[in-house]
Amino acid sequence: MDTIEAKARALLRDYGRRSDEALRDPARADVDALADVFAGHFVGANPNGVMGGARDETFPATLRRGFEAYRAMGGTRFEIVNLDAEALDGFNVMVRADWEFDYVRPRDGAKGTIAFRNIYLVNFAGDRPGIFAWITPDEAQAMREHGLA
Repeated sequence: MDTIEAKARALLRDYGRRSDEALRDPARADVDALADVFAGHFVGANPNGVMGGARDETFPATLRRGFEAYRAMGGTRFEIVNLDAEALDGFNVMVRADWEFDYVRPRDGAKGTIAFRNIYLVNFAGDRPGIFAWITPDEAQAMREHGLA
């Protein structure tokens, strides 16, 4: 039987695969399935502050716009390269996901990779798991440092 840690890793692997697909091929992207990875309500935090939201009918369009922005700045690959999961109790798991974002900078064709770690909190209450919180580094600053924003 799979542990909740294994189930959380599987959820994030699927999220990572779908994120990469949404970046690479918007025609094949299933943003509704991406949105379904999230809990009904969620919170995100980064060095710029904390935001909250709901997985409502507008959320897939928000995700789609995000991937459009990544493509516009030259994104070519979005991949989780490592996952570590830790059960916090019988219903919640913390997952550390190491991502790599490859790009070809539009203005000069320079290629590069931005590596970063996100922390996700996944809840297993109810009929399906869902990401209800995440902590990220300053993505906008990283993009500026690489000349992408």
